Amino acid sequence: MVGSKDGFEIVIANQIKFRNVINLSRSHRKSVITISIWEKHLVKYTRFLATTALALMTGSALAESLTVYSPQGGERGAWIAEQAKAGGHDIELLNAAGGELFDRLIAEKNNPQADVVLGMIDSSMALLKGEGLFQAYSPSWATGLPAQHKDKEGIVHKFWETPIVLAYDPAKLPEAQAPKGWLDLTKDEYKGKYVIGSTAWQTTRVYLAGILARFLDGNGEVTQEGWDFMGKLFANATVVNDGDARLEAFKAGGASISPDWFGGVVRMSKDLGANFKVIEIGDGTPIIAEGIAIMADTDQIDQAKAFVDWWGSPEVMAAYAEKFGQTPAHPAALAKSPAKVQENANLVKAQPLDWDEIAPKLDGWLQKIELEIR
Repeated sequence: MVGSKDGFEIVIANQIKFRNVINLSRSHRKSVITISIWEKHLVKYTRFLATTALALMTGSALAESLTVYSPQGGERGAWIAEQAKAGGHDIELLNAAGGELFDRLIAEKNNPQADVVLGMIDSSMALLKGEGLFQAYSPSWATGLPAQHKDKEGIVHKFWETPIVLAYDPAKLPEAQAPKGWLDLTKDEYKGKYVIGSTAWQTTRVYLAGILARFLDGNGEVTQEGWDFMGKLFANATVVNDGDARLEAFKAGGASISPDWFGGVVRMSKDLGANFKVIEIGDGTPIIAEGIAIMADTDQIDQAKAFVDWWGSPEVMAAYAEKFGQTPAHPAALAKSPAKVQENANLVKAQPLDWDEIAPKLDGWLQKIELEIR
């Protein structure tokens, strides 16, 4: 390749072949898997010459897209990408299910491909942080963010929240007979009336964690009383493994109490033509919050910080609430949100949960449930 600017000519060989290199149009960090030292220098030097030549010819350097890993897909993912572009942020949004993204991030630990992780839930963000994948950054909107939505190290900051609620169908169960909290479910009068889903479901995992968190000893381990309660909880429940069986338990079975995420309760009310009511639980109910963090090895730190500042800002979060009805975690964003979103935010009291402590133990707890209780 030959380039010329102001009489200055640069010649770059364009026939060099590289081994073990992918996507050379991307950044060097995101392109090289495992190569030798001399290959690394060759790639970096050739890329430097190519970028320099183009910069001299055009007067500007090539800007790279910010790679963002997120479980937000479909209409929501498209909205994020469109709004980011309108806000001046060039991002490439890689979308997959939360579990798949988690596994990918762990697999890429020694050669990270992402710059920012957006929208994974508390437990996943805590585990990824524990792997050393993130770096500290306190965004412009961290001030005023409730303590439960940011960690002590200033690494992960949450921006949306969704309550995991206990709801009931008043057409089947009068209000006076409804449970007052999660720990009431093992009473004889509720046998077969509530449904527990698969432990692979995010919602199930979170409310089981919330229940077990009520039975921790001084070392953060579940007491025997807690495991005894868990045994009774499953014995008293209608246990299902798929969504169709869950819906059928309410349609044709005797189920009238639903542990579910708030949006799931709204959807099931529509599916069943019912009007489920959310129970206000005195000692709180788990809240799923989705977070954002910057990868420790990003080579686009300034762009990443600017994107994080933009994304969690009250204006963007309020716009998302307007579009999708999601509840922002930041009070300033909530204040700008539609009245219905503000109303939903006050439906339940949040149960305080330390996900940095719970997340590393949760898989072990769930394994014990599957092997010994379920």
